[in-house]
Amino acid sequence: MHLPILSLTLASALPALASTNPTISIHNTKPYTLCLEVETSGGWFPTSTVCGGGVPGINVAPMRTSNFSPSSNWNGAITPIRNGVLGTRFEINFSDASHPGSTWYDADMELGMSGATLGPSDGRKRINGGQRLPSIAGEQDPLAKANAAWAREANKAALLANPKYLAADSSGRLTRVYHDKGAPEAVQAFFQLEADFNAYMGPGSELGKTPLAGTLREKLNKVADQKAWFVDTQQMTITVF
Repeated sequence: MHLPILSLTLASALPALASTNPTISIHNTKPYTLCLEVETSGGWFPTSTVCGGGVPGINVAPMRTSNFSPSSNWNGAITPIRNGVLGTRFEINFSDASHPGSTWYDADMELGMSGATLGPSDGRKRINGGQRLPSIAGEQDPLAKANAAWAREANKAALLANPKYLAADSSGRLTRVYHDKGAPEAVQAFFQLEADFNAYMGPGSELGKTPLAGTLREKLNKVADQKAWFVDTQQMTITVF
């Protein structure tokens, strides 16, 4: 499901144009300046700075909202990064010529996890097969969402054997959660299936790779495939909590 990164463009940040133009608003609720990596596989995005590792990015001041106007065919991803650690990666695609003025989008927690969300700026519902459904991708509080599922989890000891991804206090309550590409399948399954995060934790279906029927991998792929959403607007907001 990851976007092919064909080109990276560095340019000056521009204020949002009229509401008829695609706009991505980024709201930073943190008390520090936030840097977000920007990947571009099609179209143009106004990047203003460079994040760690020389990757084009954008800075958003503490407790501020910044608006960016990419091209109407922009296709890329935006990822909060702090001290070299990747947060939730948001894929946004304005380039569907068959649905002008629309957006395909998702939250990707396969490569990193953080408290952040993406959705239509006006709160409208997403469209899925003609049915309008909740539109917020990502999780405001991954730890709280994980703890809500933790009480009914039967394999706590096995999951806690992966301290990079889950840690608990003496009462048994989770105190930290994270996910990246190195997470074991069981950890991925906890977040994807048990906690039901509004993001994909694995790559989903891949060309030339078909998991065995009835396996956990097949189930994980099917759920991941359902995390690409569609909405009939190009006014989108990322909020970092």
